[in-house]
Amino acid sequence: MHGPTPAADTARLPQCGVDFDVLRVPEPAGRWALRRLIGYDQPALRPGPVALDGDAACLFFVAPGAKEDLPELLEWLDWGGIDLGLRAYGAGESVPEPTDWLHDPKAPAPEVIALLATIAECCSRRLLRRPPQQKRTS
Repeated sequence: MHGPTPAADTARLPQCGVDFDVLRVPEPAGRWALRRLIGYDQPALRPGPVALDGDAACLFFVAPGAKEDLPELLEWLDWGGIDLGLRAYGAGESVPEPTDWLHDPKAPAPEVIALLATIAECCSRRLLRRPPQQKRTS
């Protein structure tokens, strides 16, 4: 899932894959997952920085390597083969510099495995709540 190409003058964060990876989550599911993760009040499940992307998504900043690990982790969590709307950014990629932070931008980036079960469940529930699409007739 790719969003629109950002304007050339948009500031970018080039540290993906070095200082952090980014998990892009559809906004309603991302906000819900963030509330749940904070509500658990467990250090092991504490989210790192989370920003609002202008393209209707939440950006979860996680430890480097998440992009490479994501398919295997989703498979391990029994979400493999299901399009949850997630997109990971890693080495060699960049994301727009956030202006709207939903969670502490100075928090340490956690391992993606600590957050992924909650994020995937919220994405799945978002998909289940969408109204069914009308069948097109020719």
